[in-house]
Amino acid sequence: MASAHRIDPGEFEVLSRQWHPVARCDAIDDGPVGVVMLGRPVVVFRSGGRACAASDRCPHRGSPLSMGSYDDDDCLVCPYHGLRYGADGRCVAFPSRPDARLPSRLSLETLHTRERHGLVWACAAEPTRDDPPDWGFYDRPDVQTFQIGPVHWDVSASRVAENFNDVAHFSTIHRVTFGPSDRPVGPQKVIATERGFTSNVAVYQQYRNTLDGSVEEIEADYRYDFTFPFSSMLTITYPDGEIECIQLTALPESATSSLVFQQSARTNLGGDPVEPWRDFQAAVNEEDRVICEALRPRQVSFRLDDTGEVALPTDAFSIAYRRLWKSLS
Repeated sequence: MASAHRIDPGEFEVLSRQWHPVARCDAIDDGPVGVVMLGRPVVVFRSGGRACAASDRCPHRGSPLSMGSYDDDDCLVCPYHGLRYGADGRCVAFPSRPDARLPSRLSLETLHTRERHGLVWACAAEPTRDDPPDWGFYDRPDVQTFQIGPVHWDVSASRVAENFNDVAHFSTIHRVTFGPSDRPVGPQKVIATERGFTSNVAVYQQYRNTLDGSVEEIEADYRYDFTFPFSSMLTITYPDGEIECIQLTALPESATSSLVFQQSARTNLGGDPVEPWRDFQAAVNEEDRVICEALRPRQVSFRLDDTGEVALPTDAFSIAYRRLWKSLS
């Protein structure tokens, strides 16, 4: 990875102690998945029913374990020589020489992992907090759900987080999907929480359940719950009582690239099918990706030195977010 895209050492120190999404839970059921986390290749796999994550390199000859498979004993199988690795990262078998004594160095560097709310989360160092974000709405038995991606975005994870929590771009970037609105943006008061920020704002938009852009706009209540460093949950309450919850998070691959995970849940009072709703959200995400990848620079210096940007009254989240980063860097 080019040095220009390496994560700043100070930011790396902060981010290595945070939970990051690395895979959808169902993505690793039939085989391992490879991702890049903070500039380092990681393999995500199952062993003994557990979600696990480790360095994506077999210490024997350096083969990527994400190209491997599972055996009948639920071990991760190296694709080159068939070495077997368990959940703790230790090599437990070498089928070509089953009686050979295996060196203790034949083990993987493992990461802390949690499986919550449809995603596998990983932390490279000792976690600052015990668990990833609380996205329990997704687990409710009375809601309809879907997942999108993960999708690669050529922009920093911080840009992804700021965009999701930005309330002033809807009528411009999402004019087609959300429907046009010339109404002023309401004030967004951002309140610090133990894990990040929360805020409420009234938003005028089309009723998203119709998804056709041709209806009279309604006023919906938007509640944002942000968990540092990159995880956001938007809960939308419509006038008829319908509740839609959009959960988005980003895995920082490098200083200027991310893997974006998005999932949604809704009470679905009208009994509508999931496909149009999912396709609508995918279209919204794509509108965001295109503009975010066009931003310059693609990353923000959280030392706040020479950002070259001018803050406006609608930037309440970004201002609070950058101040938090400044306090940590």
